[in-house]
Amino acid sequence: MRAENSINPDLMALDLNSQLEMIRKRQVLPEDVLSQQLALIDKFNPQLNAFVSVTKSQLKPEASSPLCGLSVALKDNIDALGFATTAGMQTRLNRVPESDAYVTQLLRDAGATFIGKLNMHEGALGATNDNPYFGPCHNPYQHGLTPGGSSGGSAVAVATGMCSVALGTDTMGSVRIPASYCGIFGLKPSRGAVSNRGTVACSRVMDNIGPMTRSAKDLSTIFSLIGKYDEQSAESVDYNFKSAAEIPEQPILLVPDDLFALGVDNDIINDFERNVDTFRQMGCVVKHFDFSGYDFASARRAGLLICEADMRAEHYQDWQTQPDKFSPYLKSMLGFVDKKSPIDLMHAERVLEKAIEFSRVLFSKGHFLLMPTAPQRAFSFGQAVPANQADLTSFANQAGLAAVSMPMLTEHQLPTGMQLVGRAGCEYQLLELTERWQQMSGFVFQLPDTIRDNI
Repeated sequence: MRAENSINPDLMALDLNSQLEMIRKRQVLPEDVLSQQLALIDKFNPQLNAFVSVTKSQLKPEASSPLCGLSVALKDNIDALGFATTAGMQTRLNRVPESDAYVTQLLRDAGATFIGKLNMHEGALGATNDNPYFGPCHNPYQHGLTPGGSSGGSAVAVATGMCSVALGTDTMGSVRIPASYCGIFGLKPSRGAVSNRGTVACSRVMDNIGPMTRSAKDLSTIFSLIGKYDEQSAESVDYNFKSAAEIPEQPILLVPDDLFALGVDNDIINDFERNVDTFRQMGCVVKHFDFSGYDFASARRAGLLICEADMRAEHYQDWQTQPDKFSPYLKSMLGFVDKKSPIDLMHAERVLEKAIEFSRVLFSKGHFLLMPTAPQRAFSFGQAVPANQADLTSFANQAGLAAVSMPMLTEHQLPTGMQLVGRAGCEYQLLELTERWQQMSGFVFQLPDTIRDNI
C-alpha cells in the first residue's frame, strides 16, 4: 500500500488520456492523482517556481465528466474564478476576476479541476520567464536554464507531472518554444479558433491560447473542448475545421532547405534531419523550399512594435497612474511606442501581412510546413536571448496559421522540438499527423531525471 501523499512517478508521467483510462477502469481515483500532483508541487515547486499560486481546496471531482476532475493549470494571464490574474505584473497582483475566461469555463464544464496559476514572463512579452516579481522559472532538465517564455511555467508544470494539462498563450511562439525547451507537446491554434476572452492581451492580432501536454492525443482532447466559437468575442472565428480524414494519402511536407542560414544550431539540425525520416516512413513526401525570401528581421521588429502598442492600450490606466510598478525592462519596451508614429504602426501591420502572402505561396506547393521549433535549446538566464529565438515560430502567428510543436527524439541531455504548420482551420489534420508521428517514432514521455530520481 502506497503511503498517503507518496508519489508514483509512473502515474505522474502518464498523459491525460492514460490517466483518464485508469480512472474509468477504477485503477486509480481522480483525487489520488490530484493529491500526488499537489505533493509534487510541494516538493519541487520551491526550486522550479512554476506555480505562483496553488489551491488545495477543491470540489469533489466528477468522475463521469469528460475530464474526470483531472487537473488543469493556467498561465497567469488567463482568468479563473478564485485566482488573481496578474499577467506576471506588479500592477495586477490583486486583480481577481469576476468570471472565468471563456476557455476556463469550457474546461470547467468538462470537469476540469483548476489547481493553480503559472509563472510567466512579465506581461507575456519576453523569452526567458525570468519574472521580476515572482522570480525565475527554471527548466526542469537543468536548474539555471530558461524553460522558454513567455509560458515557461506552463511547460514546466506539464513536464514535471505537476498537472495533467496546462494552458499557455502564444503570441510569437510562447507555447511552442517552452514546449520545445521542456520536451513536451504544444499547440498554437489558428487565429480566432480559441477565444481569448478573459485574458490579458499581449497582441490582439497574434495572441492564441493553446494547450501544453505530454502527448499528441492530449492536444486533440483539449482542443476539441476549447476550440469553440465565441459570439461574445470579436476576434473569434467560426471555423469549419478540416477533418483528419481529409489528410492526403501522401501529404507533402515543406522543409526549409538551409536551416544553418536561418541560424539553427548544428545539433538541432542533426536531430531534425534524423526525425524527418520518421515522416517519410509514414508516407509523407518531403520537399524543400527557400525561406530566404521572407524578411525575418523586419517581421521581428514589426511584431514587437505591435505587441508594445497593444500592451500600452491594454495597460493604459496603470501606465498613467502607477508607471513605477512596471519593471525597467517592460517600461523600456512599452515606452518605445512613444518614439513611433501612427504611420510606423500601419507599416508594421503591412509587414505582418507579408506572412499571409508568403504562406499562400508555400501552401500552393505543399500541404504542411515542417521545421525545428526553435533554433537552439534552452540557455542560461545570464545569456543574452538569441535574436532569432522566435523566428520560426512567429511566422505562424503573423500569418494566423495553426502550428503544433512535438519533442524530437534526441540523444542530447536537453530536449528540443519540431513543429508542423498548416493552413488556418487544419488543427485536426496537424494533430492527427502528430499522433501518427508519435506512434511511428515510439516516443513516450518520461519525467526528467532531475524529477524522477528525487521523488
